[in-house]
Amino acid sequence: MSSAYDDIKAHIQHLISDGRLGANHKLPSERELVEQLPVTRITLRDGLTRLEGEGLVYRQNRRGWFVAPNRFVMKPAQKVNFNRMAGEQGFQPGTEVLHLRRQAVRRDIYTAFEAGKNSRYFELRRVRSLDNRAVMVEDSYMPVERYTGLNDFDLSESVTEILQQHYGVEVASEHCNIQIANLERVHAEPLGIHAGTLGLKIVRLRYGPNGQLIDYNIEHWLPHAIEMEVATR
Repeated sequence: MSSAYDDIKAHIQHLISDGRLGANHKLPSERELVEQLPVTRITLRDGLTRLEGEGLVYRQNRRGWFVAPNRFVMKPAQKVNFNRMAGEQGFQPGTEVLHLRRQAVRRDIYTAFEAGKNSRYFELRRVRSLDNRAVMVEDSYMPVERYTGLNDFDLSESVTEILQQHYGVEVASEHCNIQIANLERVHAEPLGIHAGTLGLKIVRLRYGPNGQLIDYNIEHWLPHAIEMEVATR
């Protein structure tokens, strides 16, 4: 497999360096690649899967293989603003609201808010994209009583700015828990991948200056669309 894999990788890199393919461009079909190399279809798929792990290509269900852009660099030690960080890295960010609904939630969420189990929360689910490629599904939970009228705002815009400008809420600190997890269907489908695919799960709790929890966020990332950068002194 090693020599065939090297051939597959070299061929894809040549298509990129030759200017025929750029970031988010679709690769030739598997049939065409098998004819160009040549390798078996099974060997090709194994090679492309390994290249996806290296961040060179990515696959979308029923669409095929694409050239991967640079990974989004997350700096979890800093307060995170997705739109600002994306712009600073040369990406065009985008947001699609899937739903906003009121509901009672899991014990871990109402416990984090130091509230009773009958407390009600907004559940906001959004798809975040970079250069029109969906890379993350975000579930945000916010107390209904604290954020009355939240559904009146355009939630495809920055929620951080909405909370600051209309509710007087300022993010002073964040706590992140980062783990590898299998993506459930509701999170995998908007990202164009199969349910059960390994992804990066980031549970992000944001606090105000007084230490009060502002919102509870769970991010479900495409596995090869993000990398972490942490600086210490």
